[in-house]
Amino acid sequence: MKLTCSLMLITVFLAMAGNGTTGFTFLQVPAGARAVAMGGAFTAVPGDPLSLYWNPASAASVEKSAISTTYTSYMMDMQAGFLSWVNPREGSTIGVSLNYFYGGSFDRTTMEDPTGTGEQFSTTSMALAGTWAKPLTDEISIGATGRFIYSQIDTYNANGFSVDLGGIYCPASVEGFAGALVVRNAGVQTKAFYSENDPMPTEISAGVSQKLMEGDLLLAASATMPFEGEFDAAAGAEYKPMDMLALRTGWSLKAMDTADAAGGGFIDAMGFGMGTSYNQFTLDYAWKPFADLGNTHRITLGIDF
Repeated sequence: MKLTCSLMLITVFLAMAGNGTTGFTFLQVPAGARAVAMGGAFTAVPGDPLSLYWNPASAASVEKSAISTTYTSYMMDMQAGFLSWVNPREGSTIGVSLNYFYGGSFDRTTMEDPTGTGEQFSTTSMALAGTWAKPLTDEISIGATGRFIYSQIDTYNANGFSVDLGGIYCPASVEGFAGALVVRNAGVQTKAFYSENDPMPTEISAGVSQKLMEGDLLLAASATMPFEGEFDAAAGAEYKPMDMLALRTGWSLKAMDTADAAGGGFIDAMGFGMGTSYNQFTLDYAWKPFADLGNTHRITLGIDF
């Protein structure tokens, strides 16, 4: 059996999302509308429940128990999502998250029927993770995530395990500043799709963030080096003109490379979005253009209690 053109397009898209030389590349599809709107520069942003994806150490500064869910609409009927629960306790924080990716349905072709057999197949992936974070001092926190991964294409499937290890530093001498370092997706594929295991999409990311204007302006930047693939850098900003409204934008080097490959320009390397909150509820939206490939839309809903 050979893959259809649509499946090859998915392979290309996932390569852009996760550098294309590893297995389980869906793990590098970014989670959260707020983070995507800021260009993915979220390694050192503390206090957000989506830190379960970006840096487990940042979960130590989450103040309330929270549930959040993100839905992503991609091109060609591809969909992704991230569901998380985080619970700060006395002296530590725990969290659980589910990351999934659905690649859609495709026409099956064979050597005997290159135009299609009349049947279809699909591709799905998911990862279930648990997170623990703890402040070591008033300024330094650490965190770890353990993750089970499963992916299926037609009748073929693969699974594996990975961990994230992170730290974040918020010095009292510089109000509103944070610096962070995290290793993501370090692990092993325990079952291959066919015969050989693929390397994991392991990466190291360092970042900084700074709150200004009494917290109404947030600036963030990150640098990420995957073990397999190209270096990435990102920068983002969030501005709150009023209590119930946040405006966001960001840019990344990887998105710029993708935009160039898709016939786009500088705007296609950027993310845009906004968010609002009321009592314990939050709603965030992000729009990410991909030039000739189309656009992606993300919505994140959250509630704290």
